[in-house]
Amino acid sequence: MHLNPCRDSCTRLVLAACLLIATVPGVIADETTNATASAGGTIMVMSFPQGASIYLNDEYMGITPKKLEHIPPGKYLVNISKAGSNNDSAPVVLYDGSYREIGFTLESATTPVVTPSGSGSIAVSSTPGGATVRLDGTVVGTTRLERASLILNDIPTGSHTVTVELAGYPLYTGTVTVKKNQVVKVTADLGAGTPAAPVLTFGSPAEATARGNSVPLSPLGAVAAACLAGLAAASRRS
Repeated sequence: MHLNPCRDSCTRLVLAACLLIATVPGVIADETTNATASAGGTIMVMSFPQGASIYLNDEYMGITPKKLEHIPPGKYLVNISKAGSNNDSAPVVLYDGSYREIGFTLESATTPVVTPSGSGSIAVSSTPGGATVRLDGTVVGTTRLERASLILNDIPTGSHTVTVELAGYPLYTGTVTVKKNQVVKVTADLGAGTPAAPVLTFGSPAEATARGNSVPLSPLGAVAAACLAGLAAASRRS
C-alpha cells in the first residue's frame, strides 16, 4: 500500500479548517455577551448648590454635577455631602442601557443651640451685712447681718453677674458660673468704707427741693438745727 503525502497534507488542512470554523461562533458569542454585559447603565447626579461629593454605595465618584457611566446593573444608594449642608441620599436601580437622573436640593446645616439644663444655687454673704444683692441687674435680696448667707435657689445653670451694694461702701461686682445641683459661694468684702453722712431736710421734702437747702450735717449740727426749728415753731405759736 502506497501513501500519498499530498493527500495526507490536504486531509490535515481540511480537519484544521473544520475545527477553526466550529470554534468561531463560540468566540463571537462570548465577545458579544461580554460587550453587552459591560454596557451597564448611566446615572446623572445633580445638586443645588453644586459641588457636592458623590458616593455610590460608599464609593467616591466625584463632584456634582456628574454623569456616572458604565455602571453595572444592580441596586445602588447615591449619597451626596457638602460642607455647611445636610447630607442626602437616594436609591436607584440600574439595568443594561438604563439612564437615571437624580437631583438633590441641599438644605443648610444648622448647629443646634445647646442650652444648659437644670439649676443650682448661689450663697451670697457680705462684710458688713445688710447689703443689697442684685442678680443679673435684678434685686433678689439683702445679705444677712449675721454669719448666715443669702441663699438664691433655682438659678438656671450658666454664667450670672452678682452685684452687692451698700451705701457708703465700694460696689462689689462678680461673675459666677452656676452648675446643676451645686452651690456657688459669693463673699463680698466691701472694706471699711465711708458711712453716708445723714441728710437733714428743712420743711417738707418738696419745700426743701424747691429751696435747694437739703444739706448734709454732722450729728451736732443736726441737734442744733432741731433746736432752732423748735424755737421757731414756739415763736410762731406765741
